[in-house]
Parts: sequence; C-alpha cells; structure tokens
Amino acid sequence: MSSLKILFACIPADGHFNPMTQLAVHLREKGHDVRWYTGKTYKKKLEQMEVPYIPFKKAEEIKVSELDEAYPERKKLKGISHIKFDIINLFIHRMKNYYIDVKELYSSFSFDILVYDNMFPGTIVKDKLNVPVVGIGVVPLALSASDIPQYGLGHQPATNFISKRKQNFIKLMAEKLLFKETKEAYNELLENLNLPKEEHNIFDIAPLNSSVFLQNGVPEMDYPRHFTPKTIRYVGALHTWNNHKNSLVKDWKNILDLGKKTILISQGTVEKNSKKLIEPALDAFKNTNYNVLVATGYNETELLRKKYPHKNIHIEDFISYDIVMPLTNVFITNGGYGSSMISIKHGVPMVTAGINEGKNEICARIDYCGLGIDLKTERPRSISLQNAVNKILNSEIYYDNVEKVQKTLNSYNTLDICEKHIIDLVSS
Repeated sequence: MSSLKILFACIPADGHFNPMTQLAVHLREKGHDVRWYTGKTYKKKLEQMEVPYIPFKKAEEIKVSELDEAYPERKKLKGISHIKFDIINLFIHRMKNYYIDVKELYSSFSFDILVYDNMFPGTIVKDKLNVPVVGIGVVPLALSASDIPQYGLGHQPATNFISKRKQNFIKLMAEKLLFKETKEAYNELLENLNLPKEEHNIFDIAPLNSSVFLQNGVPEMDYPRHFTPKTIRYVGALHTWNNHKNSLVKDWKNILDLGKKTILISQGTVEKNSKKLIEPALDAFKNTNYNVLVATGYNETELLRKKYPHKNIHIEDFISYDIVMPLTNVFITNGGYGSSMISIKHGVPMVTAGINEGKNEICARIDYCGLGIDLKTERPRSISLQNAVNKILNSEIYYDNVEKVQKTLNSYNTLDICEKHIIDLVSS
C-alpha cells in the first residue's frame, strides 16, 4: 500500500501520550506521513521521535501538574464528585476546541486516518469529517457490560447473588449520579456541533463508536467478559518510545548486590507528593537486607536522598525499567498502566497503592488477576507495605500468575498488529 497520511492526536497528559509514541515512530519508519496534534509539553519529545508536531490553536493546554491550581475546587472533591468534575471540565468542555483545531488542520493536511487516545473526541472527528478513526485504549477497557462493575470506582466483579445485586444497584446509582450530568454535557456539545445525541455513557463512546479500537494489554490482565464487540482488539503492550541515549541510564548489575532481593518503587510522574507512597515505602525498607530502588520522576530527588542516605537505598530521577526490571523481585507502584505493563512484561509481581486519575481501576485488576496485592489506598502505612511485599516474596502463586500473563503479553507482535488494523481500515 502507498504511504498514508496519519494524524495522531491526544490530550496533553503522559498516560495518554506515551503509550502511542512507539506506534507513531513505527508507522513513520514504515514510510507513512505521521504528524501529531497535542500540547506543547510534548514538542521536544516529538522532535526526538522525528514526528512533526502540530500545536494547539483554539484549544488550551493545562498541564496535569497545574490542574489543582487551575481548578482549586477540585482538591476538595472525592469519589464520584471527583470523577464527574474531571470528565466534564478536563475532557468534555475541551472537546469542541480540539475538534475546531483538527478541522482547520484537515484543510492543509487531509489525513487518511486519525489515531487518538480514548478521551480525545475522535468519534466527533469521524462523524464530522467522514474519516476513519482508530481509538487507542490507554487505560483498562472501560466499556460497560452486565458482568463488569461500574468503571471509575475501582470495584472488582461480583462473585455471588448478593454481591451481584449490590453491583447492579451501584451501577444504577452511578447512571443517575455520575452519567446523567456527564451525558447532558456531552450531548450539549453534540447539539452545538449539529450531531445527534449519544445514548452511551462517556466511557463507552470511544470503544463502541471508533472505526476500530485498539486496546492496550491482553484479556488475561483484565476482568473476564462474556462478550466483546468485534471492533475492539487487544493488541498487547503499547510501550513508550525511547531513543536509548539517556545519560542517566546506569549499569545496575554492577551497582546492586545481586545476592539480595530488589524492590523497585515509583509513584509515576504525575503524583508529586512523595509522602503518599515513596516515603512510607522507604521507611518500610531502609536498613533492611533488600536493594531498594526509587524512580522519582524528577521530583524531590535531592530531598529524598538527604532524608534517606541508607546504603541499601538508591534514589534516582530516572531509572530505565527495561534495564532494572529483570533484576527486580517486587514493584511497589501507584498503578500507572504503562509501568504495570512493563512489570508484567518482565514477570515482576506488584504491590499497588493508587486511587486518583483512574489508578484504582488498574490496581483492582492487578489484584483480581493475582498479579499483585492492592492496598486500596493512596497513603499506605509502612507496615502494610512490609506485609504485602513479604507475602509476595514468600508465595510462588504471584510469580506463577505473572509468568502466565507475561507469556501471553510477550507473544503479541504489537506494532505489526496495530499497523495491520490501520492499513486494513483504510483499504476497506
């Protein structure tokens, strides 16, 4: 097939941008004209990827780290109120300007196909511009189903009659308390754009209405479903592109005491409060017989080094997971989807402690699938972390479970699978 014009588009957030980067580079290297519309935060990374960057014009970028400053009331919200606020203000209210920018772009770059993250208004672009769109599921599959708990609350599937009744009641209440207002906000947007109303809830729109929806991960690391629409395809692990030239990459084989177990700790790049997870974990394992590695994401690294100067602790701005994971025995994480995928890729069980930004859904699935232990909190106690790590290290079941999913995950030729779906879609 001749070269395609492919537009990538995503909201300006690491968890939405990063999983799509390796695919964009792969398609560019195959000779396709790939360009990317997103916030200026990612301009430098796109230049390194040699993918032309297209900036926001009408749309406005607010960095994830600036959300509470932009929306002071957001800090006081919890549970459904927090989820509802984010859906309406961070996603729906921004969709019109995203579409206006893409429509204007289409007049100068008539792309054959749009590849977008599942919270970008890709289906609006599809309906208005009549181009095929490929949705990318950058979080666990959020599609509603009768046998799946309500997405966003971090619940696991019900297992008996009483719990199923409770699960259905919660879903009914969520429909009234959460989705009524979000659906009204979304339909108001559609009416403004002269599009028909949408009956599905906001989480279902991208999986159901995309021309094809490529879901990051494999079914074995998700809740079992009785039915999955044919347009939804699990594609294996979509990883972050890396040029492997980072000067911060270290030779951990020659730094760590390989005779000791190794614990890796991270709370991602979004969460800046190290007192939530990193510090309780360091308090739990300082002066122990473990190698302890901490990836801070360039946040409070020097402060943490001064506070924890212990010989068994290594605190770094950046740690290459692909280099250190083969040496790791347990990964303590707040539930980032990408880092969890890398952990499974290398057969490493996890202790998870995360709730906000949808991390409760990732943590709940890790626990349900036996790939780790979910502490169901953003602020775990040190003793809870100790107990969870010891339980994993003293039980083969977690390593057996991860190994099974690891084999499945690594059997997918992810980039070729994605490319085939994209080319087949344009060809048809």
